[in-house]
Amino acid sequence: MQTDTENESPGTSAGRLHGWLLVATCWLASAGAVLIAPVLPFMQRAFADRPNANVLTLIVLVIPGLMIALFSPLMGALIDAVGRKRLYLISIAIYAVAGALPFWLHSLYSILATRVVVGIAEAAITTISTTLTADYFSGKEREKWLTVQLGSASIVAVVMFALGGILGGFATGWRTPFLVYAGAALFLPLIAVFVWEPAETRENRPEASVRLPFAWRQISHVCVMSLFTAVMYFVITIQISFLLTARGVTTPAVIGIGSAIANAGVPFGAYVFHRLSGWAINRLLVVSFAVIAAGFYIVSSVADVNLLVAGAFIACFGGGIVMPLMLNWIMVRLPFAHRGRGAGSYMAAFFLGNFLSPLIVAGVAAKTGSLFTAIGLLAAICAAVAVIALALVLLKRGPTEAIGAHTQFPLPH
Repeated sequence: MQTDTENESPGTSAGRLHGWLLVATCWLASAGAVLIAPVLPFMQRAFADRPNANVLTLIVLVIPGLMIALFSPLMGALIDAVGRKRLYLISIAIYAVAGALPFWLHSLYSILATRVVVGIAEAAITTISTTLTADYFSGKEREKWLTVQLGSASIVAVVMFALGGILGGFATGWRTPFLVYAGAALFLPLIAVFVWEPAETRENRPEASVRLPFAWRQISHVCVMSLFTAVMYFVITIQISFLLTARGVTTPAVIGIGSAIANAGVPFGAYVFHRLSGWAINRLLVVSFAVIAAGFYIVSSVADVNLLVAGAFIACFGGGIVMPLMLNWIMVRLPFAHRGRGAGSYMAAFFLGNFLSPLIVAGVAAKTGSLFTAIGLLAAICAAVAVIALALVLLKRGPTEAIGAHTQFPLPH
């Protein structure tokens, strides 16, 4: 049972400190995976004498994302039932311990087990921080911080990729980057002091709010759209190194710089979404998918490496517009009592898209004959989505409301 102290605000409304604290804990999910990516080849070499080492070390990288996709809806329901803060603290403590354990472990299966635990903890952390952002802020402030959450994560990921490569060169080799996970413990005192349980989660909250059936009718189509969007969003992020290699780039530093430039499109797109959030949702869908389609088309059709990177930047720019749109679209449609499940549903769609994107691209590439042809086909699909959204705009149908114009949508009775 929660105490009165845990439930009460410290006396001031949420501000920039709270916004950045919640955003920073969301970085843990993306930063952790990217941190390990540069040392995977060395990890494979270290376990080369073990059965299926190549496959298992790849699973070490991707399994946390799959756990987030599977467990985020459960975590959303859990925090709606028991509250936010206590589970927040527990999850970050588990993340810090389980994340650092591979530094001392010598069994590949034991390392894999810790990665499963890390993924479940990440499911809780990302769901809770997103839900608290929706709890603490409303209107334009909520939209701003949910947008910052996505846009800033791509910047942090670039930094973590470089840090992982540097730490991998230390005497302890591939094990060293895992110690960075322990740094998450620094968030514990900050959360303990500055985060409070929103008042509506108390046991005396209005029964009418608790009894409301979950608004699946309001958000199910948005969750499906979020999954499709996430698959497209991760195409460039995952495939850019293969695309550059296929065009003759062999220097790791050049590949890294090209990847960083391409992914820099995401925060720029997120900023543009923030500026355009007063637009109707269907208009933003037209813009974002048209931009993604244009970027994919350039990537699939040019031979020049510089133009390829420019096209990749454009595609990421479109992704930076549409992903925060999806998150805000879900969150503004839900009352307080359902925001945890709403955030969990979005996180499940986002990370399931992360897991499925390379599989889908590989499957399409196998059918079409090349990675570039596959991305050209994805460009056509995104263009078709933009055309459908444009038709809805012209017919004044579909989601004609503006994210920045409302704090919450009415629920059906």
